[in-house]
Amino acid sequence: MRKAFTVCFPTEQGEEHDDDGDHLDDPELWHDLTLEDQETVGAAMAKTQRLQCFAHTLQLVVRDGLSETKVASPSLSKLSKLSSLLHTSTTFKDVFEAEFGEQKAIPAAVITRWNSTLRQVKAVLQCEHLKLCAVLEMAGHKELLFTTREWNLLKEMVDILKPFGEATDLTQGEKIVTISAVVPSVLSLTHHLEKLKPEVRFLNGLVRSLQASLNKRFLGIFISVRMARAEHGITAPFSDPVYVKAAALDPAFSLLWVEHHVLGSCDIKTEVTQKVKDLILQDAADPAKSEQPVTPEEEHQEACEDGGLFAAYCKRQKKDVGKSPALQLSHYLDIADGQNALLFWAMNMQTLPSLFHVATRVLAVPACSAPVERVFSYGGIILRPHRAQMTDRLLANLVFCKCNAE
Repeated sequence: MRKAFTVCFPTEQGEEHDDDGDHLDDPELWHDLTLEDQETVGAAMAKTQRLQCFAHTLQLVVRDGLSETKVASPSLSKLSKLSSLLHTSTTFKDVFEAEFGEQKAIPAAVITRWNSTLRQVKAVLQCEHLKLCAVLEMAGHKELLFTTREWNLLKEMVDILKPFGEATDLTQGEKIVTISAVVPSVLSLTHHLEKLKPEVRFLNGLVRSLQASLNKRFLGIFISVRMARAEHGITAPFSDPVYVKAAALDPAFSLLWVEHHVLGSCDIKTEVTQKVKDLILQDAADPAKSEQPVTPEEEHQEACEDGGLFAAYCKRQKKDVGKSPALQLSHYLDIADGQNALLFWAMNMQTLPSLFHVATRVLAVPACSAPVERVFSYGGIILRPHRAQMTDRLLANLVFCKCNAE
C-alpha cells in the first residue's frame, strides 16, 4: 500500500512549517506506508460500507433505456451532427444566428454526463421546426432535416427523461442535503413512468427499459418499501437503511413519499411507515450514538438556572417535547411541513435532541460522488505544469479555499 503525497488540511494560523525542498517531484513523497499505518487504514476501510453513487447509477439507468430503444437513434444522430456542425462551421453558425439570434445555441453532449444530451434535445426543440428545416436546407444540409415524426419523438423523449434530469441535478449539490432525495426520487420516477405508459406513442420501449433498469439497479429501495421481494443470499443495491431514514428525517419529504409513491395497498404502506419509524427509533435509543457534547445554549441555560442578580431576566429555552424518542418522532411528523432540513434541525436541536443526533449522522451522507470529484477538478485546475514547483501544503490550502469559498 502506497500513498501519493502528503496533502493535509490547513492548520491553525501562526503554525510554521518548513516546506523548503518539499516539492511534488521529490521522490521521497512517494513511499510505502509503514506496517502500522497499513493496518490502521485496512481496519478503517473494513468497517466502512461503501454506498453507490446515485447520479452514476441513474446515468446507467438512462443508458440502459436508450441502448434498448433503437427507434430514437436516427434522431439523436442527426442532433449530434447538427450540434457539431454549429460548433465547427462558421458559415452555418452565421446563418443559424441570423435566423434565431446570437443567444441561441445547441450545446455539445458530454459522454460521461447523460443529462447533457437532454439539454441538447431541449435546446433544439426551442427552435421552431419549420425555420430550422429552412436554415438547414439553405445551408445545404438536407440530410439533417428532422421529419415531423422525429420532431415529435424528441418532444416525447424530453417528457420522459425530464424528471430523471431533475433527480440528477438535485442529488449533486454540495451545500444542501442530498441523501434524503434518493428514495423519493426513485419512487417518483417509477410513478412517473407508470403514469406515462398509456400516453406514449413512439417510445414505449424506452419506458419499459427504464422501468426494468430502475427495478434492477435500485432493487434494495424497492425491497425496503415492499415493492419487490428479496432474494436469499444476494445483497441488493441501495439496500442500506440510511436511505429511508434520511428521507423520513428530511422535513421536505417526511413520510409523504410513502403515501403518494409507494405502489401498494394501505396495509403495505402502514407496514413500510412503521418499519421506517422503528429504524429511526432504534438509532435514537442507542446510547453509544446519542452521546453529544453540551451545546452553548445548554451552558447558558444552566448558568441562568444557577441563580444570580439578574437570573430572572434570562429567556427560558424551549424544553424537550418528551424524553421518549417515540414522542419526539411523533412531534416531528406533526411539525414537518416542507422546511429546509438544515434550518429545521438547527432550530429544533433542543426540542428534538434524540432525533437531532440521528439526523446529523444520516443527513450528512452525500448521495453521490460529484462533490468529491469537483475537489479533484479544482486540484487539477490549480496544479498546472507551469506551477509544478508548488508545495503540497500550498496546494492543499488553495484547494481548501477554493472548495469552501462562498
